[in-house]
Amino acid sequence: MSEPKAWFKIGWFGWLILFAIIGVIVAVAIPSYVGYVHHAQASEAISLMGGAKTPLAEYFEDKKKWPSKLSEVAGSTSGNYTLSVAITKGADGTGDIELTGTMRTEGVDRRVAGTTILMMSSDGGKNWICKPGTMEPKNLPALCRN
Repeated sequence: MSEPKAWFKIGWFGWLILFAIIGVIVAVAIPSYVGYVHHAQASEAISLMGGAKTPLAEYFEDKKKWPSKLSEVAGSTSGNYTLSVAITKGADGTGDIELTGTMRTEGVDRRVAGTTILMMSSDGGKNWICKPGTMEPKNLPALCRN
């Protein structure tokens, strides 16, 4: 019978060190991953509102007023993590407009569940500002944190 190769001869202390290293890697990786999940979920609301910006600007340019409902110009107003996106100020008006994205309460990270994100324009849809509604600013995607 031949001798096992040297790399295969790991004593119990070697295995202990190996499992300790794996444990440290897992302990660092899992919280980092979980930290990104809520930002990704909140990004869905930003994406839905972002998809409505151009159709809203075109509608305003054409009719000189905002639509009464977002569904008149935007295709989708909800998603997997976003309960709804709606016009909350300025509907049928000619001034400022405010869109509100509301996160779902179930199946969503607890830090963003049931919270809102706002997107506003005061110049006919040429420029938009993203702000936290009831969502804590630290939980907003990077696009909205400035």
